[in-house]
Amino acid sequence: MPRIRIGQRKVARTWEQTIIERIRVGKVVPVIGNVVSNNLALGGHDNLVEAYAKYTSYPLNDLDLIRMAQFISVTDESVTDPRAVKEDYINFIKNRLFDIAEANGTPGDILAELEEEFDDVNFSEFSERLGYPKFDQKPVNPYLILAELPLPIYLTTSYHNFMEVALKQAGKAPRTEICRWHKGLEGIPSVFKEDYQPTKAEPLVYHLHGFDAYPASLVLTEDDHMEFLVAISQHIGRETDPIPRRVRQAMADSSLVLLGYDVRCWDFRVLFWGLIKPRPLQQTSVSVQLVPDEIERNYLQKYLDEFEFKIYWGDIYQYAQELREALAG
Repeated sequence: MPRIRIGQRKVARTWEQTIIERIRVGKVVPVIGNVVSNNLALGGHDNLVEAYAKYTSYPLNDLDLIRMAQFISVTDESVTDPRAVKEDYINFIKNRLFDIAEANGTPGDILAELEEEFDDVNFSEFSERLGYPKFDQKPVNPYLILAELPLPIYLTTSYHNFMEVALKQAGKAPRTEICRWHKGLEGIPSVFKEDYQPTKAEPLVYHLHGFDAYPASLVLTEDDHMEFLVAISQHIGRETDPIPRRVRQAMADSSLVLLGYDVRCWDFRVLFWGLIKPRPLQQTSVSVQLVPDEIERNYLQKYLDEFEFKIYWGDIYQYAQELREALAG
């Protein structure tokens, strides 16, 4: 906060200024949706959902990734257990990215090498070797702007390492951690067992909905989201809490910046009821939303007002660019 000189009157601050000042002291936690990753590397989220519906021969009209995955997990006889639908989804997006890279002129030797190793490479490594997401493309990539911020913790419901790649480009040494929302994930090594404390130079990227290197960790179907919500809600404050104490504390004493969420969808509602609503102290936070019609706009504002959420009406690229300019000013 700026220095106050003797005799100076208090100047009213906007919520935008509050967020900027808290970023400068490391008291903001960005929360990044899976939609952001899909838009940057997989041809757009809506196009991805349509392609997945075609790939799975989904017979209904409600094209929603979470509902489709649930339907497939129940009706597809080739899906033998809950992990199988997640492995198949990762295989689907790897093939989609391969096709996109091939169409965009990726050298044939890189494609041939990856095709030989197709089943042995997780999606995050697969995308890095193909050069995705394209961080040098315009408009300015929001991941790069977020990576420049002096923050110790980033939360994401993305399954991929795009935030980590951006942080490395910014000269930082990020650590990756996942939420162990069911017992089958407890054997995966944790960075917190190494007495690691997130810092601005070595920030934590915490994957709430899993990471593609561990298919069983993905929160993909409706059943997954319900199980995830129960797991993160019923053990708060206990040793069995799947959310690390350091992450809980960061959410409690920081403002949140939500990017890439539709407040009507499963991923936001589970995040909201499981992690945001239970915070002991609601602090000024912001959710970036595309401008809907006036009725829906009033609904969204009233829905979030109770929890000190302001809404930035615009797209993520626009908000990220304005954030960068405000911090430089």
